[in-house]
Amino acid sequence: MTSSTAFQPELAAPVSNIANKRGLLLRLIRAEQPITRTEIASRLNIDKSTVTENVKPLIDQEILCEDTLDIKGQGRRPRVLSFADRGDYFIGVNLGVRRSQVGMTTLKGEIFDEADFETPSSATMALMQTRRYIDEIVRRNPDRNLSMIGVSVPGMTDATRESLLFAPNLDWRSVAIAKELSIGKTRVVVENDSTAAAMYEARMKIRNSEEGLMSDFILVRSGTGIGVGLVIGSEVYRGSGLTRGIAGEFGHMTIVAGGKQCVCGNRGCWEKYASAAAAASLYLGDRRLRPGETLPRFGEIVAKAENGDNRSRRTLKMIGDYLGIGIANVIMGIGIPRVIISGRLVYGWQFIEQPLRDAIDRSIVGKTEGWSVEAGSPAGAAIGGALEVAVEEYLTTV
Repeated sequence: MTSSTAFQPELAAPVSNIANKRGLLLRLIRAEQPITRTEIASRLNIDKSTVTENVKPLIDQEILCEDTLDIKGQGRRPRVLSFADRGDYFIGVNLGVRRSQVGMTTLKGEIFDEADFETPSSATMALMQTRRYIDEIVRRNPDRNLSMIGVSVPGMTDATRESLLFAPNLDWRSVAIAKELSIGKTRVVVENDSTAAAMYEARMKIRNSEEGLMSDFILVRSGTGIGVGLVIGSEVYRGSGLTRGIAGEFGHMTIVAGGKQCVCGNRGCWEKYASAAAAASLYLGDRRLRPGETLPRFGEIVAKAENGDNRSRRTLKMIGDYLGIGIANVIMGIGIPRVIISGRLVYGWQFIEQPLRDAIDRSIVGKTEGWSVEAGSPAGAAIGGALEVAVEEYLTTV
C-alpha cells in the first residue's frame, strides 16, 4: 500500500531529545546487540556524539559493555555495544485461557526454563501452580539476580498493573496477582496480553529493520478472544486516569446487533465472530453436535482447509470478513493505519487475509490509501509478550 495525507504512518521519527527518550536507545541496543554507535545514530536519526553522551554513564555503571567486533579480512575492527551480563534475569508468566507458560530470559535475549501447563479453572490454583514454577526457576539460579517478573493476562488490569480486574473468558475477577507471585522486593508487573503482544511485536520489528523504530501501530491479538494493543510514538499506550489498564478491549465491541451471547454478558461481540475460538461455532453453523462429537479446534479447521475442505475454507473466509470489519472500525476510531495480527489466527492467514482486506476495502478506510495489515507472530501473545513486559519495565528504571 502507498501512503497518503489521510493516513501517514511515521516509522522513523527523529529523536530530538534522546535524554528523555533513553528507553528507545536501550530497546534498539537490546534488539540489535551487538550494534555500533554509528548505526544507533543512523537508526535514531541523531548525532553520534549524542549517542556517546548517553551510553557513557551506562557503560560506567556496567549496564552496557563495549567490545571490538572481529571481522575477518577487515583492518579496523568496529566497536560495538551490547548489554553486560551482570547476572540479571527476568521471569515471564503468560496466563492463558487454555494453557499457560512460565519462562526466564536475560538482557541478551535467550529464553530458558520454559514450562507449559493447562490453565486451572480456579485463579487460586493457577497462581499456586505458577508460583511453584517460579520458585523452581529461582532455586536453579542461586547465583543470579531476579530483576523483574512480567505477567500477561487475558483481561483488564488495574491502573497500578498489579491486579487482574476481569478476565471474561476465564471468569476471574479482582485477582491480586502481584501480591501472590511476589518474591522479596522483586516487582511483579501485570499486563493485558494484547498490550504485551504489542510490546513483543515492537521489538521484533526493530530487529533487522532499516526503518529505524516503528512509531505507531495497532496490534490485534486473536485467540480464544480478541484484544487490541496500541503502540503510539514507539511507546505502548495503556489509557489514562481511570481507563489506564483497560484501553484496547475492542474484542467486546458490538459488531452484530443482537448477535451471539458473549461471556462478558453482551451480545454480538467482535470476538464471537472473528477470534480463533469463534471458528468452531461458525464451522458448525446451526447444526447441533452429534453424540460424542466435539467442536473442532482452530488448527484442525486450518488443516482441513489446506486439504481442500470447502466448509473449512468458508469458515475461515467468514472469520476474515468479520475481522476486517472490526479492524476498519478500530482504524477509524484510533486513526492509526498500520495493523499487525497476532495470536493463533495467524496460522490460517493464507485463507483469512484476502477476505479481511476485502472487508476493509468496503469501509471508509478502504476509500483512502496508506493503511496496511500484516501477520505477526502467533507466539507474541504468549511467553514472548510476558517476558517483554518484565524487561521493558526494567529498562524504564535504567
